[in-house]
Amino acid sequence: MAVLALFVVRDKEGAPLIEWHQASAIPWGVLLLFGGGICLARGFVASGLSAEVGEALTQLAMLPIFVTMLVMALVVTFLTEATSNTATTALLMPVLAAVAISVRIDPLWLMVPAAMSASCAFMLPVATAPNAVIFGTGEIPIQKMVREGLFLNLIGAVIIATTLWVRLT
Repeated sequence: MAVLALFVVRDKEGAPLIEWHQASAIPWGVLLLFGGGICLARGFVASGLSAEVGEALTQLAMLPIFVTMLVMALVVTFLTEATSNTATTALLMPVLAAVAISVRIDPLWLMVPAAMSASCAFMLPVATAPNAVIFGTGEIPIQKMVREGLFLNLIGAVIIATTLWVRLT
């Protein structure tokens, strides 16, 4: 709606504030992706899904903190293979903060691995735009992306959990 107003509102010379060639150059897909991710996260909260996830995550309190951090890194890494990392973090951050407080651990131990792991999606073309571009070239088959991406996802989660465990404990 705001962009439409830019076509209608005029500057001092009477020209529109934005012209079509400028509007068509805006990366609308990225804007819609972020907006969709935020809407999806709000839908998770409204439907009660975030509360269910929070209850399931309280079981992690019984594990050693390193294992908890590793599980969090793995869950988020693989979740972002199929969902927007924006939606994933928007959904999980408030839930993780509440879970950490309820089980009496530092919220950083859950939230930092989750935030960092949200950027580690290497297996599927739908996970990130760069993955889609690479797959779109036709040079790399999906089987190779999944195989190599799985390795990168696992290594990334271990590195994130280990580094944070050393830094935060």
